[in-house]
Amino acid sequence: MKRQQGRFLVIFGLVFLVVLACGKKGPPFLPERNIPLKVQQLSGEWKNEAVFLKGTVAAFQGQNRDRSEIKGCRVYHGWYALEKPPCEGCPVDYSGYREINDEVLRGEGFFCEVFVNRKKGIHFFEVRLIGRNGVIGPPSNRVKLTIDD
Repeated sequence: MKRQQGRFLVIFGLVFLVVLACGKKGPPFLPERNIPLKVQQLSGEWKNEAVFLKGTVAAFQGQNRDRSEIKGCRVYHGWYALEKPPCEGCPVDYSGYREINDEVLRGEGFFCEVFVNRKKGIHFFEVRLIGRNGVIGPPSNRVKLTIDD
């Protein structure tokens, strides 16, 4: 009888511990800090095999403009055939991105050079600033460049 009560208490205790331990536990962490800057009025032009992107840099959501936080940018690129362009305002499928770990902010502007395979079709570009510790900022407007020769 005592043996059965002992087994019952051990099994009950194990089940109780399993129920309480359910779920992923981890160390506490601070949320990532947002980048207070965003590239606006992005435009681009081809020069040989490179695309030169430029725009203005503005603070968003009333935050301060600490430019020392920016260590580079991430440039997203998408390509579509001339015969199958996406509709205006439709989402663009970016096939990949390139990280530029260089000074991209000069004065009040944004300047970046990206080497891309220049082929016939419609090329889309979007930029996000990169801060310290790899924090990615909000997306810029989208740039559309067409090559039809």
